[in-house]
Amino acid sequence: MKKTLIRALSFCMILALLTGLMAPFASAIDYEGVEPITLEAAAGLLIDLDTDQVLYEQNADGQRYPASITKIMTALLTLEAVGRGELDLSTVVTVDAAALKDLTSDSSTANLKAGEEITVHDLLYCLMLASANEAANILAMTVCGDIPTFVERMNQRAQELGMTGTHFMNPHGLHNSEHYSTAWDIYRMAKEAMTHAAFREIVSTARYVVPATNMSGERVLLNTNALLTSAKFPGYTFSGTIGIKTGSTGEAGYCLVAAAKKKGHTLVSVVLGADNPTGANGKVQRKQFAESKRLMTWGFESFSPATLLDAESYLKEIPVRFSTESTHVLVQPTQSVTAMVPGEYDASRLELRVKLKEDTATAPIEEGDVLGTITVIYGGEDYGTVDLAAVNSVSFSPFLAFVSSVNTVLKNIYVRLLILIALVMVAIGFVRRYRQRTKEERHQKRKEKQEAKIAFRQREAEARQKDEELAKQERAERERLRKEDLLRRQQEHQERQAKREQELLERQARHEEERKIREQERQVREEQRRKEQEQRAKERLQRQQERDERNRQREAQRQKEAAERRQRQEQERRQQEREAQRRREEQERRRQQQAAREARQREERRRREQADRERRRWEEWERRNRTQQRSGSSGQRSGSGPQRRSSYDRYPDDYRRNDHSGRSDRRR
Repeated sequence: MKKTLIRALSFCMILALLTGLMAPFASAIDYEGVEPITLEAAAGLLIDLDTDQVLYEQNADGQRYPASITKIMTALLTLEAVGRGELDLSTVVTVDAAALKDLTSDSSTANLKAGEEITVHDLLYCLMLASANEAANILAMTVCGDIPTFVERMNQRAQELGMTGTHFMNPHGLHNSEHYSTAWDIYRMAKEAMTHAAFREIVSTARYVVPATNMSGERVLLNTNALLTSAKFPGYTFSGTIGIKTGSTGEAGYCLVAAAKKKGHTLVSVVLGADNPTGANGKVQRKQFAESKRLMTWGFESFSPATLLDAESYLKEIPVRFSTESTHVLVQPTQSVTAMVPGEYDASRLELRVKLKEDTATAPIEEGDVLGTITVIYGGEDYGTVDLAAVNSVSFSPFLAFVSSVNTVLKNIYVRLLILIALVMVAIGFVRRYRQRTKEERHQKRKEKQEAKIAFRQREAEARQKDEELAKQERAERERLRKEDLLRRQQEHQERQAKREQELLERQARHEEERKIREQERQVREEQRRKEQEQRAKERLQRQQERDERNRQREAQRQKEAAERRQRQEQERRQQEREAQRRREEQERRRQQQAAREARQREERRRREQADRERRRWEEWERRNRTQQRSGSSGQRSGSGPQRRSSYDRYPDDYRRNDHSGRSDRRR
């Protein structure tokens, strides 16, 4: 009975173990035309850092112990404190004995001692290269004053980054059952850390020499990332590696988050819970490096970078209504879409789906207005949706809007019926009048109308040609202004970049000078200790007082720099306000210019209408003159004549003068 029970329990344990081993492989992503890969690890993730595109995923949401990968968050919070001005990389920190208490004897360390003086910059190298656990505690106490407060800030920052499956219990990653994370959360943390130039510089360094301190000589630190350097673990280097951190405990297994840049893209891999078995030749196989290298190789060989949508070259025309300036408006994407596509890029697999807010846009339209979206689909996969914005502005025409409203009214059946009745009545009147005229008069009238129509069309064509030339000139001017503004923004960006680089060089030179000064001071103190052994106790007290004075001076200097930084920020804010005021004034000037152009157009239309009315009056006067002349003889016989003359008949010269002035206005 006992043997049967033991066998049953053994079978259940084996079944559970097999189930656990098979579970991580269930979430791998399959790409068409790409040979699948399976990692020998508990969890894995491969993402394009530039686009957040997931290339490989294996149990990425499963909670695991992150071990020393935790130190990425410690370094991130330290660098953010430096960015806020609360700390400086050159700040000298005195190691507190409390920072050395919770460490195990077999944990990784840089052999820092209580009372030792070391800069924040060197502590970060100890943290990320040698994975020194005491360095994590020292930085935590430097940033927040104590470790528990720092751990609270770690968890708060994790929530801000969307790391919902993460909980920290310490700043170094030594095992704790409540200290866990996921591959996805580790990627989010690493992505945020890689935005800091100092962090990228540290994690991409293969070897670093820590200058001598008051209690130790120079320390040589070697990066534990075998993909970056073979100094510790040869045979695993990967070309293009730029970081970032290893981690291992008995409970977490062997872990690595790595980044490599090739083909213009940066890939980040996360491998958690790998084993380090011993091969038949007695050599240890370090799976966290081997699997990461294999995953990186698979990613760069199976995918190729491609620009699926170029914001500079893609343009689309959209019809525009209610505008005399243009019948179409150009739109283009607000940003480009790049991605790593499976295999070689094939343009025939690309599909761009355009979705407009309206099939026909309605004026007025300002430059930059979003008129729709474009979705990029490659090989059936959605790679993102981008807004389509107007490239140029299109003005509003009230006349066309009125015409459209009239057309809407005319669609009413009752309005059409009334218009039809009126047209019938007008037609009847015209027929009666037409019958009263002779055939010769009708022929002459048609000839005169034809000539007048030809002249009117010629004038209309000339006016339209002038309008088109003016519109072309305005478009050219707007394009010139846009290019000048773009060039100005580029120049400002280059100037800001050069200024930042100059500040970085000056800060590095200042740090080097301070290091040399500290080195000279240390040599002086060593010489004094050799010459004056009998006064050691007195000199130690004196040095302590000098350190206190330097700390006070540094604190005063830091407060002064913080005040200057606040002043610079205030000046930048005022500059931004002045720039915003200038843009508003420029927009107001453009609106005034647009209003002036519309006023000129209305005045021109009013002049043409006035000239047409004068021309019709002149024709009516001539027609009446001819009618009276033909009927003169019959009027004399009947005793009646053209004694009753209209004001137009009495003063024809005035009408001719008005007609000529109208025509001269139109020529102008």
